[in-house]
Amino acid sequence: MQLLTELHTTLADLEALSTSELLALSAFAPELQSAIRTKLTSLAEPRAALLLASDTEALAHETVRTQIHCAHLIEATGAHQLDITELDALRANACDLAAPPVLTASRPSFKGAPEVLAAWLNLDFFEARRRVNDSHLMICQFDAQGNRCPAQFTALAQRFNTVGPDPRESLSAARRLEKFEPTTGEFDSPVTASAQNAAGQLLEDAALEVLTEPEPKTRTKKLNRLIKSAKEQHALADPQAEAGVYRKGERDGLIIYEVRLTPLDADGFESLLTQANNPRTAAGAASRQVAAEHSPGSTAEHPDFVTEAEAASATWNPLTEASVARRRLQALLMLLKVNGKKLNQLLSKIHETPAAAQLTEPEEAEIPVVQPTIMVHLSLAELTGLATTYGVTEHGFTLRPAQLRQALARAKIIPLVLGGRGEILDIGRQQRNFPAYMRRAIKARDRGCIVPGCTVAPEHCELHHIWWWSLGGPTAVHLGCCLCTAHHHDVHAGILKVISNGGLPQVILPKFMDPTQRPRRNTISDRPEV
Repeated sequence: MQLLTELHTTLADLEALSTSELLALSAFAPELQSAIRTKLTSLAEPRAALLLASDTEALAHETVRTQIHCAHLIEATGAHQLDITELDALRANACDLAAPPVLTASRPSFKGAPEVLAAWLNLDFFEARRRVNDSHLMICQFDAQGNRCPAQFTALAQRFNTVGPDPRESLSAARRLEKFEPTTGEFDSPVTASAQNAAGQLLEDAALEVLTEPEPKTRTKKLNRLIKSAKEQHALADPQAEAGVYRKGERDGLIIYEVRLTPLDADGFESLLTQANNPRTAAGAASRQVAAEHSPGSTAEHPDFVTEAEAASATWNPLTEASVARRRLQALLMLLKVNGKKLNQLLSKIHETPAAAQLTEPEEAEIPVVQPTIMVHLSLAELTGLATTYGVTEHGFTLRPAQLRQALARAKIIPLVLGGRGEILDIGRQQRNFPAYMRRAIKARDRGCIVPGCTVAPEHCELHHIWWWSLGGPTAVHLGCCLCTAHHHDVHAGILKVISNGGLPQVILPKFMDPTQRPRRNTISDRPEV
């Protein structure tokens, strides 16, 4: 412990160390981490594994920050101008750091910081160039005369250099936002971020607000939504002109298609796929069936110790369940088969051949069908045209004004009036005891599983009684919520707790995930702020 105390004292006063001592301490850090890893990984102690993971993650964060600062120092000190003999001596640890650096007397061997960084660390050039560019985003920029200028994204830079938040998220956001910044001339002074969203807010400030979201999946989705909105704002062409189905070639014996849909069509498409993947529906069960890979009339593949007769009478199935992608494909094929059979039936009636029509009816009845459901969420201001935003579908697709008018023109409008906090105020004249209107109301309010970060769609969610039915709780909208199967089990197992806060269900996570025990809701499917 005395050694650790002395080390803490040394780290608290780094300014008193010389350059050689600082470099020696830096070289010691990887050795220290390697020694810790070697000792602790041999321990059968799960708690030590979790604590080691936390410390290692913090070390990884500092490593990312230090990498970018090193790239900045290489550029700021003009390391690309070092003479080749000086570099050779430095690599051989035969360089006297107390003496002035030896610069090349002729044209430097490297054009700039990215080239020397790539050569010194044996990095890919594009990775080295990205680190140097990251230093411009997060540390500082340089003008044509080599003078220091503020970082391009000053707010994100402050978060990047703050201990705690993951610096990789700040870097990723800055890299993506840089594409929306105006290009400066070669001899112009560098400027800070100026790109704005439709509401006039700096994109950097909007991204910083998104990064304060505590749940990682929600952060990622909201940041992607912000970038997507910025791209649409800066786009010049109408993307709807590119909607369609494109054949993209063949790979591994499979034909590849690309489908581009408008948001309204995409929501119907998503509803179809989600329902067809639901094991509780006939279509979902059918889409999970895998065709046997043996000839008709023969027995399925089975182990040697099982006879043919036993295999034929058993329920054991050696085939694996279809993947999610395969189930979605089978759902689409089912829909095409139904449409084809309906067309054949119609043609049979036109040509007055009832016998042919009777042949198709039994086969058609065996094919399960799903009915896509499209729900559009919009505010009263959007409905009356007084808002700058537009409707958003249940699966999170933002509608343009023309698409919103199309949806309203052909919709069977069901009144679902939501208050400012999302509580149900009026759901129209419908039945009671969790009928269709109650399920529709709860799913419209929750937009999927309410556990933070869960991405399960509302079609796959179960309705949970916040006041448990087994304990005398009523079936009411304000006491019901959407939970996926896994999180529903977690609630009944006591891992998660669900409360009703003024009619709005909220979740309390376990203490090891949220020591503050603050009730919260899943915001991953919240409406995008346009």
